[in-house]
Amino acid sequence: MTARDESPPSPSLLDGNVTASLPGNVSDVVLRGQRRWARHLWWMALVAGAAGAAIVWLATPHGRETQTAGELAAKLLAFACLCVAIAFFPWVSQRLQWLVYIPFVFFTGYLIPRISWFYYGDVSRAQGDVFYTHLYMLFYPAIVLTVAAAYRIGGGSPGRCLKIMATGVVILFSGFLDLMWFAVNPVAIPPVIDAPHINLFTGGPISYGATILFALAHVPIAVVINLLPVDRWITRLLGAGEPTPVR
Repeated sequence: MTARDESPPSPSLLDGNVTASLPGNVSDVVLRGQRRWARHLWWMALVAGAAGAAIVWLATPHGRETQTAGELAAKLLAFACLCVAIAFFPWVSQRLQWLVYIPFVFFTGYLIPRISWFYYGDVSRAQGDVFYTHLYMLFYPAIVLTVAAAYRIGGGSPGRCLKIMATGVVILFSGFLDLMWFAVNPVAIPPVIDAPHINLFTGGPISYGATILFALAHVPIAVVINLLPVDRWITRLLGAGEPTPVR
């Protein structure tokens, strides 16, 4: 018998039945899932995403321009798998919040020193494409995944977690960054903006004013993404039913 307004003690992390330390929830939606694959989806997606990221990093050019549609699809698929792995991580617990420290090791042990070198060491900009790859294929996606992982481990729902990551991608591809590059730096606004991710949709460089419209067109997309009942869909997909209230 438990005291009033208290939750039952959480079981061990090793028994696969860790409960979320959230008022009103006995367990996370992934742990409630009746599908056999529900609790295994996260690590299967993690393996697929890690393998895909390795293939993209080792087998595709480290350049600013995307050579083929297949190359872009491979990059997005690898990222999507990592997003699924984070969103469906089943053990939502404050005792696992130390996992959020792991990205800091990656940032300070490799990514930031490497990116810094392109400024301090590669003064001739001989490796500009490699710099672009590290900044936009590693640094920004790593930030998005880190924020989502912190949210998920802290008790956030899988659906909202996916929305955070999807919104991060939309903001990057919207052209907002390309516009702000000229707004925050001491450079003149050019007649056209040549951005690879925009060119994929427009067929080539577009004017600065058209880029503003292109960016604004992504606002309703982000709004729609965040209004979708993704958690409801996930609950049905996993056969999780409704959460059991704590008494």
